[in-house]
Amino acid sequence: MRTELVTEDTIAECRELARLDPAVGVPELAHGLNRFGWQVRHEQPTQSLPYFEEAADLWRVLAADGATGHLASASRAFASLAQLYSYVHDDERALAARHQAAAYARRASPPADVDTRVLMALASGLAEAGQFAQAATVQREVVDSHRTAGPQNGPDQPTMTMWALLALAIYLDLAGETDASLDVERAILAQQRREAETDPRCLPILAIWTAGSSVWFAENGHPKIAHGLLRESVAACEQLPSAGSDANYQFRRAVQGALFARSGTRDERPRAGRPTPVGVATHARLRPVAGLSLHRWAFSLRETYRAGLLDIDEAIAAHAGRLPPDTDRLAELGTLIRRRAIRASVLFSLPRHVHDEMTLTLARSVDLERELHRTAPGPETSRRLVRALTDQAMGHLATGDYATATDDLREALALHATADSA
Repeated sequence: MRTELVTEDTIAECRELARLDPAVGVPELAHGLNRFGWQVRHEQPTQSLPYFEEAADLWRVLAADGATGHLASASRAFASLAQLYSYVHDDERALAARHQAAAYARRASPPADVDTRVLMALASGLAEAGQFAQAATVQREVVDSHRTAGPQNGPDQPTMTMWALLALAIYLDLAGETDASLDVERAILAQQRREAETDPRCLPILAIWTAGSSVWFAENGHPKIAHGLLRESVAACEQLPSAGSDANYQFRRAVQGALFARSGTRDERPRAGRPTPVGVATHARLRPVAGLSLHRWAFSLRETYRAGLLDIDEAIAAHAGRLPPDTDRLAELGTLIRRRAIRASVLFSLPRHVHDEMTLTLARSVDLERELHRTAPGPETSRRLVRALTDQAMGHLATGDYATATDDLREALALHATADSA
């Protein structure tokens, strides 16, 4: 296959070779069309689509009739086509192309060698389309593939398994399989504990994960388990220095962002009997899957999610300089501010942006929940304050401010015991 820049002349040469010698020329043409499509995409995305479509059609023919030599290339071609369809907001065709890419990937290799990125893309596409049970089924294939691959797949294998399990837990919860989702969460926690025992450098991730899981278990009606996880997070924090380095910042941020976003999913879901949450695009065909990286989302979702953040900002700005006069509206504002922090956590990752867009919002959330708890003390406002303190602690853990995170979590732990016994 050529490695130089592909031009229109190159494509013409490939077409002629495909006519004269199909066995050699057709694969050459398919590769050339795909590469040329990527070159064109950077300047003219919509004009690149025909090249990807033609390449996919060629690979479809080459992979037909039980031929195995072209299956991997066919899978990659349809994965590329799916990305282009998503880029131009043709979400139905994007999902169909992902199905086709996964079908070729499954046929191409033994289960341990299946390209899990193709299956992950299909699972997230299914979840965005509201097909949660199907998404969970596909994601189980991803988890099984990682587990089958084992340590011979490199030092990052445990991390890849962790992310795969997190996505599975999210899909199962969305599918209404809460108990199964929590079982997966327990498996992730067990893995994090093993890693922290063998490598103290993993302690910040254990502290973040146990804190995030405490919110998750509490929201699912398991306050005693949530309390134990908070206590475990404090214990992990107490083994950390007062401040961490920037060496593992992006990974800490990714874990914090995923768990924080996941914990806010219920606040973003439209429910019968209440107004549509501000910033949620009810007209959109797809829905964001909170807890998955933004890079996994359809391009149309990224736009509506950013627009939703602006809507939330406007709603919060309406309260500028004053607090709502009653506790119900105060609680509504608190939820708005938490959702604002979650959206910022999903959208921004650079340290400066994290501070400006998320950390300051988390601090305001804690202040507001303190005021709500002071005005209307009780189990519910105690739980809200525990959640706000835990959210803030996770943010501090992500940015390396371990001492402040420890203080937040200790306060949350003490308050949680009071709320739980109320």
